[in-house]
Order: sequence, then C-alpha cells, then structure tokens
Amino acid sequence: MLQRGPLKLHHRFLGRRHITLGIRREDPKRIWERRTPLTPSGISSLLSSSRDLEVEVESCQRRCYPDNAYLSVGAKIVDQLDKADVVLGIKEPPADQVRRLGDRNRKWMIFSHTHKGQEHNMSLLNAMMETKQTLIDHELLTTISPDGEKQERVAAFGWYAGAVGAGEALSLTGLALLQRGQATSLLHLPRPYTFQSLQEYKLALRRTGDACKIPVSGGSKPIVIGVTGKGKVAQGAMEMLDAMGVQWIPAGQLSDVQSTNSNGIFAYHITPSDYLVREDGRPYYRADYYAHPNFYRSIFSAKITPYLTTLINGVGWNDGFPPVMSTSDLNTLVDAEAGKQKLVVVQDVTCDLHGGLEFVDKHTTIDQPHFIGPGGVLISTTDILPAEMPIEASDHFSRCLLPYVGRALGLCDASTNQRHLDDTLKRASIVDHGQLIEPHRHLESKLEKWRIATGTSIVSSSSVAPSSTKTTKIRPKKKVLLLGSGLVAGPAVDVFVQRGDIELAIGSNNLAEAHALAGGRSNVTALHIDVSDQSALSNAILTADVIVSLLPAPKHPSVARLCIAHGKHMVTASYISPEMKSLHHDAVNKGVVLLNECGLDPGIDSMAAMRILGRAKREGKRVTSFVSWCGGLPSPECADVPLGYKFAWSSKAVLTASLNPATYKLHNSIHHIPAGGIISHPFTSLDLWRGLNLEGVANRDSLPYAAKYGMGSVENMDDIFRGTLRYEGFCKVMDGFRKLGLLSLTPLYREPKDWEDFLMVCAEQTMRDADIKGQNWEGLLGREGEDVVNALKWLGLLGGKFTLASDLPLPQTKIPIDITAHLLGHRLRYLPKERDMVLLHHTFHLVPNTISPLPSPLNAPKVPPQTFITTPTISQNKLPSELAPMGINFSEHNSSDVNHEGERHPERGMKVTASLVHYGDGTSSAMSITVGKTLAFATGRILDGHVSSRGVIGPDDPNVWTGVLDQLEEVGVIVKENWGV
Repeated sequence: MLQRGPLKLHHRFLGRRHITLGIRREDPKRIWERRTPLTPSGISSLLSSSRDLEVEVESCQRRCYPDNAYLSVGAKIVDQLDKADVVLGIKEPPADQVRRLGDRNRKWMIFSHTHKGQEHNMSLLNAMMETKQTLIDHELLTTISPDGEKQERVAAFGWYAGAVGAGEALSLTGLALLQRGQATSLLHLPRPYTFQSLQEYKLALRRTGDACKIPVSGGSKPIVIGVTGKGKVAQGAMEMLDAMGVQWIPAGQLSDVQSTNSNGIFAYHITPSDYLVREDGRPYYRADYYAHPNFYRSIFSAKITPYLTTLINGVGWNDGFPPVMSTSDLNTLVDAEAGKQKLVVVQDVTCDLHGGLEFVDKHTTIDQPHFIGPGGVLISTTDILPAEMPIEASDHFSRCLLPYVGRALGLCDASTNQRHLDDTLKRASIVDHGQLIEPHRHLESKLEKWRIATGTSIVSSSSVAPSSTKTTKIRPKKKVLLLGSGLVAGPAVDVFVQRGDIELAIGSNNLAEAHALAGGRSNVTALHIDVSDQSALSNAILTADVIVSLLPAPKHPSVARLCIAHGKHMVTASYISPEMKSLHHDAVNKGVVLLNECGLDPGIDSMAAMRILGRAKREGKRVTSFVSWCGGLPSPECADVPLGYKFAWSSKAVLTASLNPATYKLHNSIHHIPAGGIISHPFTSLDLWRGLNLEGVANRDSLPYAAKYGMGSVENMDDIFRGTLRYEGFCKVMDGFRKLGLLSLTPLYREPKDWEDFLMVCAEQTMRDADIKGQNWEGLLGREGEDVVNALKWLGLLGGKFTLASDLPLPQTKIPIDITAHLLGHRLRYLPKERDMVLLHHTFHLVPNTISPLPSPLNAPKVPPQTFITTPTISQNKLPSELAPMGINFSEHNSSDVNHEGERHPERGMKVTASLVHYGDGTSSAMSITVGKTLAFATGRILDGHVSSRGVIGPDDPNVWTGVLDQLEEVGVIVKENWGV
C-alpha cells in the first residue's frame, strides 16, 4: 500500500487557481450503499495540503459518515455538484447525471462497470463520450510487478466482499440446515451488517464456532465449507473462517471428513488445480489455462461438491472459461441424491451471472439475500457485500485511493514517485476528454451495436482517439405516437422523454392536457386528434414507428386496423378482445406486432407469473394450483369513503369490470358466475397482507390461463383462479347500486331532472314492482341496505348534507352506468397529497413433473377464441368465502386436502409466492406508474428490436416480460418472490 505524504498543488492543473473535488451521493435506489470513496480524514488531508482546493460533498443521510463529519474538516455540503472538477464516487452514476454535469470536462473516478463492455452501462459510456468527460475506473487502478507479468489493484473492496460473504454464507447455512431438520448454532449467528465493527463480528464468530464444537445428543454430521479463489475475496473469507476456529482440511481428505460423525465446522481451500483438468490428461498449469481455457474442463461437481455443505465462490471467471459447476452438474447431483445432497448453500461472491457457477442466474440483495436453486439449495449473489461493513470498508478504500485522487486533482505527493501515479491513472482511464483511449478502443464496436439497438445518435465529433479515421453520422430518432392524455399517461411520457433517441407525439382530443404532459420538452409535441376522424388518425399513425393506445378498450381494434394498413406496431394495456384477436393473421402477414395487456392487471401479473413458471419448468416442476390476486386501492389512510375506493383510472372501466361474468376452478371444481354476479358473491376476509381488511371478486375467465401460461391442461390442476382486490364492504355497496339500477346499461326512459331524480328514475326502471315512491330504501335493499343508503347520502343522491346541484351537472347521456361513473369519478377522486397503492399476489403450488411434459412457458400456445368458457350458470350453491395466499381456506368446505388451518397437505409440494406492493409517489399514482411505465418499457422493447414475434401477442412473450420486469425493478416497481414457503 502506498503511504500518504505531504501533498502540494501543482499549479499547471487546468491553468487556474481553484480546484474543486466533488464527492457524489450514491443513487437513492441503492438503499444499502452507505460507503464513501473518501472519509473525512482523507478530505482533511487533501485540504491541509493546499488553500486552493475546495471539496464539495453532496448531502446524504445514508452515508456511513454524516454530513457534519465532512463539515467539521472544511468541506462544503451541497445539493448537487455543479463546481466539481473531479467527481468521486463508488458506483456508477446515471447517464443523465453525467449529461447534466457535462457543461465542461470533468474527471470521474468511479466503478463504472464499462471496461468489459457491459451492455447495461453502455448508456453511461456513451454519455461520457458525448459530453467530452474523462473516466477513470477504480477497478483499473493497478500496480505492475517488476517483471511486468502481474497487475494488482491498489484500491478495492475484495477483502471485505469475501469477509462479508463468508458471514452471510454461515448465517444462511444455519437456515438451510434448519429447513432440512438440523438445528445448529449457526442459526443464531446474526448477519454481518448488524455489527458496528469487524472486531465485534469476529468475536461473534468465535462464540458461534465454539458453540458448534459442543457435542449434541444423537450426534451430527460435520459442516464442511469450501472456499474457491486465491485473491482478496478468498483471503477475506478465510480470515472470517479462521476467526470462527474452523478446522482446515488437508488436500485429499474431504471424503474422510464426510464419513465421520464429528461435529464442528471444517473448511477446505479449493484451488484450480483441484478441479481443472486438461482434456489431453496433462496437469493444470495456470499460464496454459489462461492462454487455452478451451482445453480444460471442470470436475468440481464430481470430485468436490458431494462433500461440501456450503460453497463460497471467490474465483473470477471470464468468457470462454469452462464453468466451475454447470447447471446440469448441479441437477445431476441433486437427482443422484434424490434431493438430499449435502450441499445446501452457495455464496457466489464474484456475482458473475451464468458464469463460473452457471446456475447462478440472478442477483440477490441485502434485503432479500437468497433465492432457491435446484434441490432446494439456497443461493446468494449480492454485489454490494462490502456495504454491510461500510465504515471499515470505506476507511480502507480511502487510504488506498487518496494518493491517486490527489494526483488526479493535480497535487504533488512528495513521498511518491509521480510517474508511478501518472502511469497508474493512465492505465485506469477509459475515456479522455470524450475519446476512448488504448486499450479500450475495442469498446467502440460494442458501443456501435448498442447505438444501433437503441437508435442512439452518434456524437458529431470523433468518439475515439485522433488516430482513428472513423466518420460519424446522426441516426434518425424513433417516433412514438401516444393516443390519449388521461390518468396513466404521465409516467409513460416520463419514460419516453428520458430516452434521447425517441420523439414523442401525444395525440388527444383535449389539447390542453396534451400540452401539459408535453411540458415544453423539445422531444415531445402535442396534437389534437379526434379518433372518430379516421383520416386525421390515419395520417398521425403514418408518421410514427409505434402507436401506444390509452384509448378506451373498444376503440383499440379500429386503431389496430390502421396500424396494420400502414405497417406500424401498436401497444395497449387492455385485454385481448375477440375482435382484436381476429386481426392476428393480418398483422402477421404485414409484419406488425399488436402487443396487448401491458399494464398492471393484465400486464405485470402475467410477467411475474411467467418468470416463476420459467424457473419451475427448468427445475422439472409442474403447477397444481395457481391463485392470483391484484387490485388498485387507496392507501389505508385515505380509504375512509363509501366503497373504500377512489379512482386512479377510468371510473367507467371499474364499474364495467364489476359486471363481468367469471369462470374459475377451485378444489377441482369449476365455477361459472354470470354477468353481474361476482359482486353478489365476494371472497371475504382475505388475509394477504397484515393489517389490510380485503375482499375480492373473481376476474373474468381464469381457465384459459392454464394454456396461456404453459401450465398444462386445466384437468391436471386443482385450482386456477384470478381475482380482483377491494377493501371489505366494496361489494356490498356496489351490489346495492346494481339492484337500484345505477349500473344498468339500458337507457333511462326519461331524462332525470337532478341527481336525486336520477336515483329515482333508475330505481323505478329497474325495480318495477317495488314501492319506490315510499322510498323505504333499506327495506328494498335487504340487510345491507343501511350501508348502501349511507353511501347514497354521502354521494348526494338521497338528500344528504352534500348537494351536487351547482357542483356537478348531470352528463348529457341516458345510460345509468355512464352517469354513475361520472358521479363517482368526481366524488371519489384523489385529493392533493392523497396516494393510492397497487397490490399483486400470486400463489403457486409446484410438484415434480411426473405426467406429460409441460408446454414451455416461454412459448406458450395462444388460446383460440373458441376455448373461452361462457357458461351462464353457477355450478354450486355454496361459494368460497375466503381465499388466502398461503393456501386456499374456505369457511365451508368438504375438500379432503385442506387441513383445519387452511393449509394444503405436504404432498401438494412446494409453495411459491410473488407479491408487489407499490404506492403513489406524490407526483403520479401507483396505478399510473405501474400501467404507464409498463406500457412505455414494453414499447421500448419493440423499438429496440427485442420483440421478434408478430401478430396479436401479450406480455407472456419472453422477449417482452424479461426486459420489462428488469426495467420496472430499476424504477422501484419490484415483484418479490418467495420460493419454498
């Protein structure tokens, strides 16, 4: 490690007196990222070296060192870094922040995660070049050995990643063993982030290690921990295991330990020569392996895995290298042991998805530290492990980084070879004043592919060093036409305008609303479009690449026909109607995709289901039960209104949905509910989330989803049910409205004079034999009459304190449901500072697939129109009154596979759940966020060429849901999965 000496200002830096260093605030979505690149002590050292240096620190309440600690050493606390000449951070900044600070060349010192051509950060690299910034990557700050053969990083968190990774692996092992019937002292070991210091954690490890050595009655099998790698990661992990007092196993004695009944914890350091063999039988040789990795294969799963309880992987992996352990290797092991293999935990500290451990296919987080892999193995792969020990990790990193930050600022270090510092910074530089420099010019080809895929404009100046003769050009922007300016449009517009490669036109019959959504932004225009004017609509569609329709669902087919005629793609959030489905062949022949059901429900619900079903199929499981609930509701603090409901989207659509027929299967019986019947037979007391009093109704026809999602035939499933959530009491009041004729589709026989007369006319027309004139409303409505009457008074329909006479005129229509929707949309609207929430909950039961193979969920056959069930009768008199997410619970039932607690018997197999709770953010409603952003992200998938399907499709297409779910998670809309609950 370099020793810090006195620093002096090098006055030739930038040719001016003052220099400003900025410490950036890590992105808010990285809630656990509390590290800092320079501690207050490091800042103090820099400031004491020169009066011409200023340090600005972006205010952050999460950082492990508070703002006051930086203030006390002379730094300035700011909201944003406008003056910084050098911007210092940990993780990569958003590309938009780079552009915002692109008014002049700045040096950025960060972990950019771009030098391998990582696709998810090509936008950041492009922004650095576009704004002529300089990018220095922490990961590439290396010293070179005297022989020139080895580079060693000078500022890294690898040791802490290994140390925390070992701790997480030990805690997870305690949980995994408990799940298999073995309680150990590891179960009581807290996770690393709960300790204030590394020393405290080591003491806890020692206590736990001593407890594990105490004999237990009946004996126990030894716990064996394997550690791969030779670098800092492995060193950190091994030091934590030493602190626990593990017994290290000599090479070749793994099988000997396995055969003993010794309790305690053993560890084995696994080197590449232990498991890599050359195909021609020659021994492993490191230089040969790196030169010819294709000559080698791994025997890890056969030689080592059968003896390990836990694997801590700290060995790096690159493209072209053989996997340490493949997915098929692990599946073979699990099958051979009938799911009772010794291996129960895999902690992959390297986080190379589909890399050295091929079956590691997604990242975990500190909040959700593991997922369940083949054979029930608990897998953890969190890429910010050092953030669990933020103070000590930051102290170490700051000491290592300080001389290089000083040199980047133009300061001279009297104790250090200046040429050494300059050479190190040069090796770590990827972009210099907007130009790729050696050895990173190869990234230009990856950037070019990314620009083509995203339609991003190439900057006008050369993007590589002057020796390059590459010419540049401007790519035409992609054009999106958004039809509609209603409640869900805002978040969709926000997504589109954040992409610099899109020009958006908002077409609406309310031009003022369209202009408000455009907000004066340069890449958005507002158009007045009346969709009934087919000629004007056709001309607007002709100018776009993709049309996003937020129009009422019945209008989608006419828009789709024009899209087919002009060869344009279309995206909607609505269900695929029979009329829309009839356009499939025409769309295929014209090479057009008509993508539907890309909202919340339908939309995110299908995408979340497909992700679970894809994994289930890979693991050889089939679905015996699928129960899904979804709904948009007011947040509990603002739900004290009739219906317990407020409208964050179309009030007419909500009322219409409550009248739909429904078909579903529960407990191996199919139920059919006719139109208008679902609100008369709600599922009550749904215990989905603690503290929420919920009820629900069946949502349309659930049966086709068995084929649509690739779950097999309905006959082979016990349950397939999709429902809509509401607060308790909604259905009671809504059914009262139905009985009074307020939801009728039949025109009124005369125009009502006022709102109270509207109620009277509706009731007279619907309840012809009742004594309407007597107005004994409670008697007319039965036992729920009091609640309904109270709602009518609150709404102003029964002479309550509230009067609608001057506040809300009657709409010019005789259709009762339209008039009621107008009233409810006004009275049950969200007020300023009120927020809504959306809820989604799936429950699957999975069993080993012992019957015919499942259709692939990734390519599920589309359901033909004639397979939809429209039986108009209820098949049973007794309907279920409760449907809970952790099993199906009935107040009255005679099903033999439900116990007294409402849980399925163990033979039902594994239970998997997926849930989403998302709140409005004060600017946009949760409903508009989940619908609008899902629509926009799905549109982006088409624009970027990721969707190859043509015709009428839904979000179950893998090229849609895979990317959209990832993008939704990036903006905080996260569907959490729980496997094996």
